[in-house]
Amino acid sequence: MKNLFQNKFMVVLIVISILLVGTTSFISALGYTSYVRNAIGVVLTPIQEGANFVFDGIEDIFTSDEDYKRLEKENKELKEKLAKQEEELAKAQLALEENRQLKEYFGIKEEHTDCTFENATVTGRQSNTYNTVLTVNKGSYHGIKPGMPVIDNLGVIGCVSEVGLTWSKVTLLTEPDFSIGVSVEKNSETGICSGSFAASKNGLCILTHLPDETEVSVGDRIVTSDSSTLFPKGLTVGKVEAIDYDTVSREKICYIKPSADLKNADSVMIITDFKDIYE
Repeated sequence: MKNLFQNKFMVVLIVISILLVGTTSFISALGYTSYVRNAIGVVLTPIQEGANFVFDGIEDIFTSDEDYKRLEKENKELKEKLAKQEEELAKAQLALEENRQLKEYFGIKEEHTDCTFENATVTGRQSNTYNTVLTVNKGSYHGIKPGMPVIDNLGVIGCVSEVGLTWSKVTLLTEPDFSIGVSVEKNSETGICSGSFAASKNGLCILTHLPDETEVSVGDRIVTSDSSTLFPKGLTVGKVEAIDYDTVSREKICYIKPSADLKNADSVMIITDFKDIYE
């Protein structure tokens, strides 16, 4: 395309040049040589400058177009490379997180050698005005029964409340129909940890029935106690978030922040057996 423009323009210049040469020769024969030279200079100078301007413009257009295409290609390649690197980074972070969870699960299994565990994946989460229930991908076919404890790598999630052949429903420990025997780890004083509709709005559960003289402070760790018949002793429940006093029942009420990730749990462990209670 560029050569075509140049060729056409050259033809025009050649024609003009021939005409000028012919005219020049004719006028020179009449004895007006100096006038002719000046006239030719006046005519050819702007034509030559215009030709150079046109050629430079055409060259710039094609050069700019080529640069644009090259830059566009490089930009596309860089975007694809960046997307690939981001995908690889996400996979690496996921692998690290899974590895961390596996180590923590392994630590729990080593600490509770008297327990039998069944790994399960959370496949659904159902929430309404009154409660939240998780669905996991293990059921009666895998030996799961109602009442079995459910934990994640951080602590108690809740317990199995309904069982199908290949699925189970899990009630969270913050729900009103959940309760478990617990103790304050630092002094082994026992009480009852249960769900509360009011407290669950803030992701909390409550600890009650503590002896009046019990020393308990914000930040104290709460664990399952041996008074529980459905949970093994020593599982992490959470930490004391706040302490109140019920003037009606005249007892301390501790608000517990669960250690388990109740909102985002995607893999859990169901304790299918401990101390032969399911035999």
